[in-house]
Parts: sequence; structure tokens; C-alpha cells
Amino acid sequence: MTDETLDPKRHLAFDGASNLRDLGGYTTKDGRQTQWRRFVRSAIPNGITAKGKRDLLDYGVSSIIDLRAPSDLEAAPNIFTNSGDFVFHHHDFWSDRLKGFKSSPTSPGQAEKLADLYRRGLEKCGGVIKEIMTTMTQGDHATVFHCSAGKDRTGIIAAMLLGVAGVPHDTVAADFALTDRYLEDPKRDHAQSDPLTIPEGTLPNENGDMLPVYMHSCLPRTMLLALEFLDENYGGVEGYLLESGLSTQHIARLRSKMLD
Repeated sequence: MTDETLDPKRHLAFDGASNLRDLGGYTTKDGRQTQWRRFVRSAIPNGITAKGKRDLLDYGVSSIIDLRAPSDLEAAPNIFTNSGDFVFHHHDFWSDRLKGFKSSPTSPGQAEKLADLYRRGLEKCGGVIKEIMTTMTQGDHATVFHCSAGKDRTGIIAAMLLGVAGVPHDTVAADFALTDRYLEDPKRDHAQSDPLTIPEGTLPNENGDMLPVYMHSCLPRTMLLALEFLDENYGGVEGYLLESGLSTQHIARLRSKMLD
């Protein structure tokens, strides 16, 4: 069976781009396929060159959604904020909604501890996820959405889109794990048995926290656990989005963009 995550069209090696990946080409549960050039996930695109920008335009991208915090935008302003070629949107995904988060002491490994963060985020961030998905219904162009590494916040939104389309959980989880292939992180160490280990060279973040090794991980089991949480508590991705306030019309529009 062909590994759809490794379709040569998936990774977009545009000049200066990082972890830039199209969500097209995934087979759904009913045998359809997600469309190319609709939604593209990415790390922060600030390294992209003028040629890379032209490649984005040629690819059909005309909107950028930044999921980072205002402090991130202040420290590293988005190069597309005032672009005349792209419509720029900002949605602060985490904000202070996860302030004081601690993973469960009973979560044994890196995948489980990061899944704790995702489950808490899904509980707390329904309103902003609704706003992000509403923005994504606009227009017929391709949209790039990103956070910093293109892993956590970006990964949750990618899971929403793929879930609406009906892509199986295993495929969604495999897409999430592609960050390990396309984005180097010296602090990532999936072989580390203690998920609370502080990687060498770690500095305190804006809250004074030292992020443990599990926060850098991108194991497929993390996303599987997050999707199982949605199944058990909301009846799946669509049920979660409906409870978060997204309309059935917006869900239908997203599905149409993903599949038609």
C-alpha cells in the first residue's frame, strides 16, 4: 500500500520555506481524496525568499493565517502582515488559555504527555478554533496556516480539516508526524525515556518555564490520543466543531473545499 504521506507533491520545498506541506492527496473513509492546493500547513514562513513568495503565488496561495501569540509576532513580525499579494489573518490560538498547564503524572511517555496538552487545548480553545475554521471557509484560493514550528497549533488545525474531510485517524496522525521528517529540532529526542527531561541548551520561555523534551516531540500516537478524545467526548471532529459554534454551513463549505 502506498504511503500517502510521502507523495512527492506533499512537501513544498519552496526557497526559504520550512515544514511546508500540502494536505491534498489523502484518501478518505468513503474512498474520495483531499484536494491539492487548498490548505497548506507550515512553520513560520519568515525565512522564505522572494522566489519562494513567487512560488506560493504560483501555487495559488493568496491568504496566510498566523496562529502564534501576539508576543511571537512582536518578536518575529510576520513578513506577510502588510503584503499586497496575500491576505493576512492572525488568530492567537493558545493565548493564556493554557496558563499553568501541567501534564498528568500518570501519562507515561512523550506522546501521552503532549496529548495531555492537546486535550486541554481542545477543551479551552473551541472559540478560537471556530474563528480559525470560519476564516478558512473564505475564498477559493489556497491558504497557508502556520504557528512557529508548524507542529502543535498547526497540527491541531490540520487535524480539524482532515477530520471534516473524513480522513482516517491513522492518516491524520501520520501527517502530524511528518514534522519529524521535514523540520529539524535539536531538542527533539524520541528515544529519551524520561519525557520530563530538559534538553541541553533550553532557555526559559516568556513564562519562565523550561520546556521538557516531550514538548518538542511529534509522535503519531499524540494525535491519535487527541482524536480519540474528540471521539469519546464530542462524537468526533465534526461534533467538536459544532459544539464550538461552527455552523453546519461552514462545515459543509470546508468539506467542499477539501474534497470537491
